[in-house]
Amino acid sequence: MQALDTAAGLDRMMGDQAMYLRVLIRFRSDYADKVAHLRAALAAGDDTLAYRIAHTLKGAAAMIEARVLRVLAMEVEQLLRAGRPLDAALLDRLEAELARVMAQVESMVAGPAGGSPESGDMLLAEADLARLHSLLDHGDSSAQDVIAKKRSGLRARLGAARMAELESAVAAFDYERALSVLGAA
Repeated sequence: MQALDTAAGLDRMMGDQAMYLRVLIRFRSDYADKVAHLRAALAAGDDTLAYRIAHTLKGAAAMIEARVLRVLAMEVEQLLRAGRPLDAALLDRLEAELARVMAQVESMVAGPAGGSPESGDMLLAEADLARLHSLLDHGDSSAQDVIAKKRSGLRARLGAARMAELESAVAAFDYERALSVLGAA
């Protein structure tokens, strides 16, 4: 069983694959360490923060159609709302499911190994970089579409870490940071 129902996720995005990819990238950058934050909040006795973390994780899981993760986060949220103690096994299951979701998200975001030559996304011309630079410089959100279409070529040029930073910056509409990452190429 897959961690994500990608067909339902695409339906949620009205069939817009680029938008779904952007949401997955944002989920990856924002939620990878949420269970660790949840555990830290609980250890500090901050049940209000722990509740908010569980609540936002539940909503984000619903957005990407990670149904098991959503159910587990909802269970944590309900226990916290009721003031009941959390079972360590429940947090372990939540953490394991989040790891499963992240693994599937990563494979979807990375795409097939080496990209697909027929899609043209491996070919990254200087004109593509110039266009992306111009879009970012003008704060044009269509830069996200260029990044999605040329992902494999950009990743090959930037490397995995800088590519993740570029995607994170663009997903957060932080075009100045994105320009900085791109300019370092």
